[in-house]
Amino acid sequence: MTLKERFLYAVLWPFYHSKFRFAINCIDFDRERLDPYILIGNHASLHDALYTLIHLKNKYPYPVMNNFLITKKFMELILTKLIHAVSKRKGQSDVSAVKGMMHVIKDLKRGILLYPEGNASYFGKESDFPYSTVKFFKKMEIDIVICKANGAYLAAPRWGIPVKKGFIELNFYTIYKGEELALANLDDIYTKIKKAIEFNDFDWNRVQKHKYDNKTKALGLEKYIYICPHCNKHQCLSTKKNGVYCIHCGKIAEFNQYGLLEGLPFDNLVDWDEYQKHFLDQIARTTIKTIGKLNLVNTKKLRLHKLGNVNIILDNNCLHLEGRRVNYDFEVEKITGLILTKKQDLSFEYEDNTYYLPTKDPMIILDTINYLKGGY
Repeated sequence: MTLKERFLYAVLWPFYHSKFRFAINCIDFDRERLDPYILIGNHASLHDALYTLIHLKNKYPYPVMNNFLITKKFMELILTKLIHAVSKRKGQSDVSAVKGMMHVIKDLKRGILLYPEGNASYFGKESDFPYSTVKFFKKMEIDIVICKANGAYLAAPRWGIPVKKGFIELNFYTIYKGEELALANLDDIYTKIKKAIEFNDFDWNRVQKHKYDNKTKALGLEKYIYICPHCNKHQCLSTKKNGVYCIHCGKIAEFNQYGLLEGLPFDNLVDWDEYQKHFLDQIARTTIKTIGKLNLVNTKKLRLHKLGNVNIILDNNCLHLEGRRVNYDFEVEKITGLILTKKQDLSFEYEDNTYYLPTKDPMIILDTINYLKGGY
């Protein structure tokens, strides 16, 4: 390890071990290996990359990270000065990121850490990943190792507050040796990796029964869940401590000590999300209103130019953003690259500009625009 890496390790190790409990299992993987390899993982949490890296010794692989993380100067310092991160625009193909990864492997003789899904889980289950990813893997012809995480979503749900001392199990094992990749076809590689990153923390913990105890497990869920299963109305939910409330129905659900829901026909967020998506046709024919903060992105310098607070109105296939200083109308069919970053920050391209929009209700905006564009 370099001096910078030792300093980073000294800071991050106590930080993450004060927050979570870890169990590390290595089946056929040496955490002290020095040769380049590709480390992948199921993207269960926004914290995945950092708590994975601190459990590797010597030459840890350099992470591939969303370039919106370095729009803040503090994060730019961490991700460019202390960690050699490869920057990538989430949700889009990125030639410069591919070149950056090849440079790390071929020239710097380091491995890379990559989450094929590209997006941390919204509801505790894996998502699809682009087929082009396995083309890159095959071209590199080096070992592919996975760090399969169980419990990471329950310990730190994307929308919520991390559970103090939440349990996270990290399982390292080799999926492909480099020489095996050379002989494997792309379809087989894709299928094997897709199977390897599958996870569902709710299914896992029904069996394992690890406790994820705190008094604020539900806080923030209304950012991602927008349909009440009792009255089927949208944008009517709120949260307090471990409870979920509807303005029409009162208390409708509560998270128990195992991170499972009680009070509904289903006990998990995967099924709740599937249920709410059935109402997108109905929702898309109404007017959705919320609030946010609009920023124009300087994509070359990765800096945000603040345009101010805005009222957000999604209506008649148009996204209206109205503020004291700005008034924008974005036709839904012309919006591209719409993604959710961090907990509640939407970003998208429109014509020749990139916009960054933290909002109170990100998931209903994301889902409805995707539905209108034929994505569901």
